[in-house]
Amino acid sequence: KRRACPGWARPAACGAMASPSMSSPKRTLRRTSTLPLPGTLSTAERVEVASLRQVQNVAGLTEWLEARGVPTSGWGKGSTKTVDKLFKELELGEAGLEVLRTTEGKLTVIRSTHVLRGKVTSQKSYDRGIFLFNTWQQFADGRKRTRNGLLSEKLSTSEVPLENHLHEVCKRAVEEEEMQCLVEAAFMLGHGTQAPDYDPDYRCPLTVEAEVLTDYTSELEVSKSFPGLITVYHLYTVDIIVSGLPSVDFNTLEFEGPDDRGRRRLKYVHAWNWLRWPTIQRYLFEGSSLKETKRRGCFADEEELGEWLEQLGVSTEQWGTDGYKSVASLLDEVEREEAQLEHWGRHDGVPLLMRVVHVLQIKVISSSRSDDKFLLQTWLQSRDGRARTVNRLMAKKLSCSQVPFDEERFTQAAKQIMNNQLGYLSDVHFHINPQQLPKPDECIESEVEVHAVRFLGKHFDIEESPSFKGMSTMYHLYTMEMEVDGLPNTDFTSVDFVRANGPHVAGWRWTTLPDTLDVLHNQAQASSRQESKLRRCMTQQQRKLEDCAERLVRTHTWLEDYMAEAAQSAMSGQEPSQLMSQLLDIAKRIRTAASIVGREAQTPQVDAFAADALPPAMLSKMASDSIVSETFFEEQMSMTETERRRPSFLHAGGDSMCRMASTATARSREGEMSSTSTVGERTVSNRPRRGQALRFDERINEMTAEARTWRRRCSLGMALGLCAAQVVSVAVVMARARVSKGVGPCWYSAAPALAAVGAGALVAWELHSEEDD
Repeated sequence: KRRACPGWARPAACGAMASPSMSSPKRTLRRTSTLPLPGTLSTAERVEVASLRQVQNVAGLTEWLEARGVPTSGWGKGSTKTVDKLFKELELGEAGLEVLRTTEGKLTVIRSTHVLRGKVTSQKSYDRGIFLFNTWQQFADGRKRTRNGLLSEKLSTSEVPLENHLHEVCKRAVEEEEMQCLVEAAFMLGHGTQAPDYDPDYRCPLTVEAEVLTDYTSELEVSKSFPGLITVYHLYTVDIIVSGLPSVDFNTLEFEGPDDRGRRRLKYVHAWNWLRWPTIQRYLFEGSSLKETKRRGCFADEEELGEWLEQLGVSTEQWGTDGYKSVASLLDEVEREEAQLEHWGRHDGVPLLMRVVHVLQIKVISSSRSDDKFLLQTWLQSRDGRARTVNRLMAKKLSCSQVPFDEERFTQAAKQIMNNQLGYLSDVHFHINPQQLPKPDECIESEVEVHAVRFLGKHFDIEESPSFKGMSTMYHLYTMEMEVDGLPNTDFTSVDFVRANGPHVAGWRWTTLPDTLDVLHNQAQASSRQESKLRRCMTQQQRKLEDCAERLVRTHTWLEDYMAEAAQSAMSGQEPSQLMSQLLDIAKRIRTAASIVGREAQTPQVDAFAADALPPAMLSKMASDSIVSETFFEEQMSMTETERRRPSFLHAGGDSMCRMASTATARSREGEMSSTSTVGERTVSNRPRRGQALRFDERINEMTAEARTWRRRCSLGMALGLCAAQVVSVAVVMARARVSKGVGPCWYSAAPALAAVGAGALVAWELHSEEDD
């Protein structure tokens, strides 16, 4: 019995056919012969459709195109196709021509094609998320090319809407075309090998059992074959359940239609491999390019943004619920230029919608601390009292309203983030009471002062957005180090009143890199334990659901017996029948839910939008997008290289002097911070006066100069001592040579020692010339 979802239903509606390892369905369309258009044509009005009655031949088509502003004089030259080719597409129903009127009143001629992409699999492999992937094709003459695609089938315009012809199209694509003849995986046409003939007695062992339409997308592209025409590709993705498939990799033979003599020639040899869907997606992303970018002003309202998201396969049904942000929140991000939306894909690949965010991370260190600890945000509490663990550096999304960023703009942004997030401090035990929210005038302002800001570097990360379900996000992370004073030396909290959705409280901890790694390791272990606990819980729920379904079936049987005995009662026969039908329906739903819960408990949860799921070339293209100037990174790299090449202390005395200077600086600053102010249950040190800070800096410079001079003088003394030792060695050698060999050979024997004396003198002279005094 064929199981197919009615209309544009979701795979979950098919019960056991739904698979948790499958990508979620992308879009639900209304039953209509008019499909929505992508991009700027989404609001265009369809005013005319070309039919064979209007364009009965090539000349009529040429006249029709010329009359609507599409010149055809250049068609057929170079790599372009002729008008005859386009007319043949219209005649065979492989493409359609339409005229659209945009909101500005401009008429645009578009060529529309419809393509089905089949994710062919068996029922057993479907439950595990494994599908057949066409890796290469070979022509009848022996030429071979890489395919890396799903089963593909062109649709005629008469087969749209597809839901009315879904089974027939899938059956034709699998049993009659690309998979009509199965051969071993080792089959290949060698050099000089004759192509096999078509066997009319051969019967395809494959049978299409079910099909599920899971995705629909449309993409816009300027036609390279027909200049002046815009081509719209309507892509339908269908899960096709087929019986009779081999459990190992195999090849198939596809034959052309019969010629004038009834002979069918070999068209392609297809190679099919069993692969998991995430791996197939990575192959399909190869060769992807940026189709369009949505920024501020691209959407009139959230309804238009929602329609655009649905068109590209992002379901927004759960947005605004269960802790997820709404479409309005995403629109607000785009309008404030804190995020932009990028559409990546190729006309025969999987479309990908990427939310791009630029984030500034700040590594805060304290000038009053002598250790290597930095500030880490451990938790964040919102105005409703909910708190969540974050374990990250101080961070804030950057606005791209004024690009490119340079060092000055980064510094200004970092200071602004510091003032917003650490503007009001409190003790480590402070939390928000949702019934009585804190107010700025009830809190004590901090006296944090920034000493220095330094750019550390940039990297990127890709993950599924925790705020917008089903949308992948690329984070461009810029890291800066900020040295401040005026922060507590112990753990503390801060209140941020700048957020649009009310005050938030953040917990802060001074930590080191090893401590941070330990925290992340413990968090990963806790997540693993929680996942194991959830899986055990889901297994128990599955058993309870199955038990409940079994009880409902027994209740249904009991009601049938009861109705048979009470047939003469006053109860209407229709109401019990409806009740039993509802019981059976409930039992089926419960069993379906139990099946889905069981598969979820056995399937490892992997982030489908991790960076590893994308090809390296595509990642490189995405990561190249930056908000900084072209020379900014080069300048920062040169500054880092200069700092790395600065002369270091070569002796223990220089290192000790440097450490003594750093320790003295920290102790002096702590000693001069005599006045303190109490906030909650802790004490916050105030900043010293500007004159005292300047005197500290002058003393540091003096001590550093003394250490440098001391080091150079030590090196000069060692060089002069080496020269003196070599002079004594020369004298001894010459005395021995004069006694044994005479005057001539003595100078020859002393030559190496004299060269060493000269080298030592030269080093001593260079060191002496570098003396500051």
